[in-house]
Amino acid sequence: MKTNNRILILLLAGLGAGILPMQAQSRKKGLRKGPNVSLNITNRKKPVATTYFNFGLFSNFSRLGGVGINAISSVVHHRTEGVQVSGLANVTGLNVSGVQMTGLVNVTGRNSNGLVLSGLMNVNGWSAKGVQLSGLGNVAGKDLKGVTLSGLVSIGGRNTSGLQIAGLSNISAENHYGVAVAGLMNVAGGNAYGLQLTSLLNIAGKENRGVQLAGLGNVSVENKGLQLGFTNYSAQNNGLQAGFGNIANKCEKGLQLGIVNVSQCNRTRQIGCVNVKPETRIQMLLSGGNASKLNLGVRFKNRYTYTILGTGAYHLGMDKDFSVSGFYRAGVHYPLTARLDLSADLGFYHIETLDNKHDGYPARLYALQPRLNLEYSITRRVGVFASGGYEWLRQYQGKGKFDDKGVFEVGLVLF
Repeated sequence: MKTNNRILILLLAGLGAGILPMQAQSRKKGLRKGPNVSLNITNRKKPVATTYFNFGLFSNFSRLGGVGINAISSVVHHRTEGVQVSGLANVTGLNVSGVQMTGLVNVTGRNSNGLVLSGLMNVNGWSAKGVQLSGLGNVAGKDLKGVTLSGLVSIGGRNTSGLQIAGLSNISAENHYGVAVAGLMNVAGGNAYGLQLTSLLNIAGKENRGVQLAGLGNVSVENKGLQLGFTNYSAQNNGLQAGFGNIANKCEKGLQLGIVNVSQCNRTRQIGCVNVKPETRIQMLLSGGNASKLNLGVRFKNRYTYTILGTGAYHLGMDKDFSVSGFYRAGVHYPLTARLDLSADLGFYHIETLDNKHDGYPARLYALQPRLNLEYSITRRVGVFASGGYEWLRQYQGKGKFDDKGVFEVGLVLF
């Protein structure tokens, strides 16, 4: 038991001797000298004493110019050029060129160039170039360049470039260049060039000049590239937004491609089911006809195009119960006079037959309806319309038609 306690005390002492001097450093004196429990081959005739070979429990010396292997920790006051390996921690006061490997943490006061591998964390005061691998995170006070793989997070105090892969997030205080792949989030405080790929959210604090690809959403102050996600937001969109929902405040020549597109600029080009601009009139439609006895819809009317989303009580026959339907219509319109408008559209209807399915009807049907419409505006906010067209009623499963017929409808336009 006493032997085990002595071993534990020795390990703790070695770790303290290796790491605590780093915490007591000053800009003038550098790292504090500490004890060595190791075998060293050192040339003391150089301006800075250089150790070519180091092997032991823990070490603390001026410069490494070869191979250093320690069971607990290794502290190098100036530069490390070669291979620095320890069980728990490696600390270098200035620059590292070569290989750093440790079980817990690598700390470099300025720059590291080469391969840096740790079980927990890699920390660089200035820049890191090459390959950095860590179980928890990689941090650089200035730039991260090359290949960075982190179990949780990678942070560049200024710019990041190359390939970054993190389980949680990649963060660049300024610009990102290259490819950033994260489990949850990628953040560039300035501009994003290249590819940001994540399951949750990509953020560019200024401009996106590359590709933002996210499962949930993409955010940028100005989009000059491609935003591809479930939702996309840009204060100014001059590129392409593609997703279920796209939102932009300003634009010059941007394009929105999605189910719902919203822009505060009339010059935005939009392709989608619902397109909203400042010029868009949002109107309510109340109507009825031979195919559906009562319909309630919302129309999004732009300069020459419109779309309608609505629901209704579908009619299968006088001896049948009512069914319910949801529909989407898209069309074009042209003003014949100041009050008279001609339009044509194509609609898709999904129909739930409800209790009629007990009388031999399919539980679900769909219908396609092309129509020609004539609309008259009584006032600015009230109008009437009449529609005529044809309907093809089909089953989702099965061959052949269910029903074909001509359709007509009249209704009221509000707002």
